[in-house]
Amino acid sequence: MRIMYLTESMGWSGGAQQVLWMVGALQKRGHEVLLACQPGSDILQRARAIGIPTEAVRMRQDYDVPAAGRVVQLLKKHKSHVLHAQHSTAHAIGLMAVWWVRPPVFAVTRRVVFPLKKNIFSRLKYLSKRINGYVAISAAVKEELAKAGIGPSRIEIIPSVMNQVLGSPQDRADLRQELNLSLEWPVITNVANYADFKGQDFLVQAAAEVIKRFPNAQFLFAGRDTEKLKPLVERMGLRADVRLAGFRTDIPRLLAASDIFVLPSLQEAAGTALREAMAAGLACIGTRVGGIPESIAHEETGLLVPPADAHALAEAIIGLLEHPQKTRTLAARGRAFVLENFSLEAAATKMEQFYKRLLPHPNPLPTGEGAARAGEA
Repeated sequence: MRIMYLTESMGWSGGAQQVLWMVGALQKRGHEVLLACQPGSDILQRARAIGIPTEAVRMRQDYDVPAAGRVVQLLKKHKSHVLHAQHSTAHAIGLMAVWWVRPPVFAVTRRVVFPLKKNIFSRLKYLSKRINGYVAISAAVKEELAKAGIGPSRIEIIPSVMNQVLGSPQDRADLRQELNLSLEWPVITNVANYADFKGQDFLVQAAAEVIKRFPNAQFLFAGRDTEKLKPLVERMGLRADVRLAGFRTDIPRLLAASDIFVLPSLQEAAGTALREAMAAGLACIGTRVGGIPESIAHEETGLLVPPADAHALAEAIIGLLEHPQKTRTLAARGRAFVLENFSLEAAATKMEQFYKRLLPHPNPLPTGEGAARAGEA
């Protein structure tokens, strides 16, 4: 198959990482994948560095007519069988493009769990018959799409996957030294770009409560804009106990330096960072929102607490610190669960089957293309 991925992502994020992993996996399976993305974007640079074919498309806003025209040119040049929009603006621009030139399949991925807006523009965008199918990254996302009126049969759940690259004991020592964290005391970590709905403020409040019971506990926040937590950290008197590491690309090293991972989100479509932490062998705590319970079964593969509840977060962390054997058991079960259910190979297989199901006939290659390529779809 010839597949074109379209994303407006500029900065690096979990969603951008998922796109790059999937493009690479499909490419290894013999498909011709073209990544169309913003000029100057992180994903463009990273894709080119690992040999993924790319084209720059400036996407300023939803329904950007010049951007849609550029996508039309690329669809014709690439002779794409599938156009797959990966984010919201790409969705709108792709929808415009397929009114001018229609590939066999136009698919859209939904990566957030926010309810869809109910205005006419949103309805036109999401309920268009030009969209052959949706990919939801969790059951919670599929539920929101179905609530908006999209038939469940048009929605395929293909979960976000995690990175199975593990840090080493040396990484653990080196990173703790770099961030001035003690090698002897536990580190409780959150990895997420700062946002109100990520719930990091509640984790800082919980840290103050934990420190009263375990004065040597250390907290690490990594992600873009986590420095915005600094005023709260200082107000809570936690300057010596909390590290704000900012944006990092060495996530396996961060996880190797950690003992417990906490994802305190108020809304979360899937929680890829949580799955990475589970794969790294950390005991994990999450909130009962969105797709997080699809990774954590309470008291089986981790712990679940209510959202926006600093005290519940603190009690869960304290419980793990007080019972190291339970912590090790949850970590082992969690790791086994995510490795079995959220591998890139399994997700790539599902994506391939999703495209084949949507194609109008099993071999969509235009007449005249060589027989050597006839079986690639």
